[in-house]
Amino acid sequence: MNSNSAAEDSLRPDPSSKRTDLDVPLVALWSVSQQRKAAVIDDIAHGSIPRPLYYVLLLVSAGIAAFGLLANSAAVVIGAMLVSPLMAPIFGIALALSRGDLRLLRNALIAEFGGVLLIIAFALVLGLLPFALEVTPEMLARTKPSLLDLFVAALAGLAGGLALVDERTSPALPGVAIATSLTPPLATSGLSLAFGAYDGAWGAFLLFFANFLAILAVSAAIFILAGFVTRAEIGTRTDFLKRFSAAGIGLLAVAAILTRQLVATIDDWRLNQSIVTTIEHSLADDAGARLSRIVYDQAADGSVSVLATVNSPRSFSPQKVKAMQQAVSGKVNRQISLFVRCAITHDVAAAGSANLLPTVNLDGHFIAASVTANVRMTETAEQVLRELVSYRQAFELQDVQLVQLPTGPVIVATASGSRPPVSSQVKIAEETIRKRLNDPTATLLVRAATTSDITTKGRVLLGDALFAPMTAADRAVQQDLETRGKTELELIANTFVNSIDAAKSANGWEVRAEVVSAEVLRPANVDRVEKSLAKIAGTSIALSVLTPNGLIVGPKSFTTVQRSIEQGLARQRASLDQTERTHQSN
Repeated sequence: MNSNSAAEDSLRPDPSSKRTDLDVPLVALWSVSQQRKAAVIDDIAHGSIPRPLYYVLLLVSAGIAAFGLLANSAAVVIGAMLVSPLMAPIFGIALALSRGDLRLLRNALIAEFGGVLLIIAFALVLGLLPFALEVTPEMLARTKPSLLDLFVAALAGLAGGLALVDERTSPALPGVAIATSLTPPLATSGLSLAFGAYDGAWGAFLLFFANFLAILAVSAAIFILAGFVTRAEIGTRTDFLKRFSAAGIGLLAVAAILTRQLVATIDDWRLNQSIVTTIEHSLADDAGARLSRIVYDQAADGSVSVLATVNSPRSFSPQKVKAMQQAVSGKVNRQISLFVRCAITHDVAAAGSANLLPTVNLDGHFIAASVTANVRMTETAEQVLRELVSYRQAFELQDVQLVQLPTGPVIVATASGSRPPVSSQVKIAEETIRKRLNDPTATLLVRAATTSDITTKGRVLLGDALFAPMTAADRAVQQDLETRGKTELELIANTFVNSIDAAKSANGWEVRAEVVSAEVLRPANVDRVEKSLAKIAGTSIALSVLTPNGLIVGPKSFTTVQRSIEQGLARQRASLDQTERTHQSN
C-alpha cells in the first residue's frame, strides 16, 4: 500500500468497527439516501479518472469550441460546452478536498489540468493554421472577465451541485454545462496565443480559472451540507483549512483581480456613454447626420483618441469637429483627440429627405428617430423646395441646410440648373416655406450652380427637340428648320450660332438659338428669319434668340431671361387666382 492510500485509509473509519459519532455526517440539511450518495460518489470518481475516452471528448470539445469561436457562432460554442467533460473533475476535486480522499484528488487534478493543457495546445495549433484569419466578437467576449463572471460561475456551481446530489433535478445538468464557461475560454486562450495576443490569452485563462474556483468552492459546500462528508472525513479544523487553503487563497486573489477589472469596465462604460451622448447631442441639429459607431483608445497619461463614424449627407468642417472635440473633452474631463469619419449617406423619401427608421419595436412597428426643431424645419423646407423644383424640372436640388442668425432662420439651398433661378421664383419658394413653417422670419437663400447639357449638336436649348417622340416626317422638318435657321441667322454681319433647337409645339414649331454677335440683333432680324422658317414648316414659327448676356431677341421686341420667367409666373398666378374665384363663386 502506498503512502496516498495509507493517508486516505487513515481518514476513513473501519467499516467493521462499531459505528461512532465520527461516522455521522457533519451536516445534513436535506435528505439524500445512502444509495444516492454511493451512486454520486461513484460517478464522480469514475468521471475524474483520466481515461483515453476523457481526453478524446476534450479534443472534440476543444475543436468545436475553437471552430465556433473562429466562425463567431454562439450556437457552436454552446455545443462545445455540452460535450466538454471538464465539470466532472472539478466535482472530484471538491469531494476529495472535503473528504480528504488523496487518490481521488490526484486523479481529478491530473484529469482537470491535463485537460486544460490539452485544450490550450490544441487551440493553439488550430490558430496557427491558415483558416484562422481574424479575431471575432465571440473571442473578444472571453478575454475581459469581471467579477460578474465569478458570480455567474458560483450560481452555476450551485445549480450543478444540487442537480448532481438530487436525482430529481439531474435533468438540469445540460443547462448547467451551458452556463459554466470552461472549454470556450481555454480555447480562446490558445487561439490568442496563436495570434500573439498574450493579454487576451491571460484574460481568457483567468475566466476559466475563476469559473473553476467558484464551482469548486460552491460544490464543496454542497457536498458537506448534503451529508456526503462525515466527521471523521472532515478531520480537525486545521486539517480542513489546510486542504482548502490553496483554493481559498486562489479564489480571493481571482476575486480581487476581477473586482479591479469590473471597476475598470464600469469606468470604460461610463466613458463610452459620455462620448456617445455628447457626440449625438452635437449632431442633433444636423439633418440626416447619425452616429454609427465609435472606437477609442486611452493612453497612459489619460488622454483619449476617438474615431467616430458618422453617416451624414455632407462632410463636416474642421471647425465643427473642433467644437465636437471640445464638447466631449469638457464632458469627460480628459484631453480628447477626435477624428470624424464621414460616411456620405442621404435618406430620401418621396417628399424629400427622411429620418432614419433605426429599429423595430416588440410590436413589429418602425420607431422613427426623434429630431430637434431645427432638423424638422430643415426637412420641411427641403420638402417645399422639392415640390416646387419637381413642378417645372428646371433645377436639381443638391442640398438644404439651416443657419440660425439673430434675424431668424436662414434656409440655404444649393441648386444646379442650366440657369440660375430668378428672384420671383425664390420669392414664391420663400413665401411657401414661411407659410408651411408658420414662421414669417424664415429667409431663403439659394446658392445656384449653372450647368450645361451638351450633345453633338451643341448646348441643349429645348429638351423636346431631342427627347420628344416625333415621326420621320417631323424629324425631317426639324432638321430643315435647324439648318435653315442657322444659315439665315449667320447672314447677319458678325453673327455666329452656337446652338439651335427646333421642337414641335401645340401651335406649330418653337425654334430657339444661342448666338454670339458683334452687332446688337434687332427684332427685325429675328422677324425676317422667323418668316423664312415658317415657309419651310408650312405652319406658325416662334423664334427666339438668346445672347450670352441673357438678352432674348424676339420678332417684335427685346426681353431678358429673368423678365420672361417673371412674366410667365405672373400669368400663371393670374390664371390660378381666376380659377379660384370661379370656384368660390360657384
